[in-house]
Amino acid sequence: MSIENHKNNSHLALSSLLIKLSAIKQDPALAPSARGARKLLITELFNEKENLAQEEIWQAPKIGEKCSVLLTKDFEMSVFNQTASQDRHYHKIATEIYLVIEGSMLIEVEKKDHLLFLGDSIVVNPGSVHLVKPNQEKFLCYVFALNCKGIEDKFVIK
Repeated sequence: MSIENHKNNSHLALSSLLIKLSAIKQDPALAPSARGARKLLITELFNEKENLAQEEIWQAPKIGEKCSVLLTKDFEMSVFNQTASQDRHYHKIATEIYLVIEGSMLIEVEKKDHLLFLGDSIVVNPGSVHLVKPNQEKFLCYVFALNCKGIEDKFVIK
């Protein structure tokens, strides 16, 4: 990394964060009776729930522990499953990329259903109303939010 890039990225705690699927599968937040979602890369730190990652290999927190996260600028990465709470929503600025890493997932984008299988992804552009729907199937999915402005750019449709 150049000196100039290093100055611009001084908010980054680590040079990298390795997130293994085996560690994701051990996360209590993704257990069948849990909330079904975990943020890994974030734009804003929630001190009561998260700590900046100190180790380059991510580990699932134990129940009651804070999660290690990487603070990033305008980009978030989360993992979720079929038990995660879902809202029909859109983003004015963010582009979201969903990538299925286990099972199959049903997502509605602009009133059109898309069934995604292992390895499939879908890019949801800003302004597109979308909802991950229950489909009787277990799944695990990464969602990457580019140009992310956090919760202030999520607009729920009732």
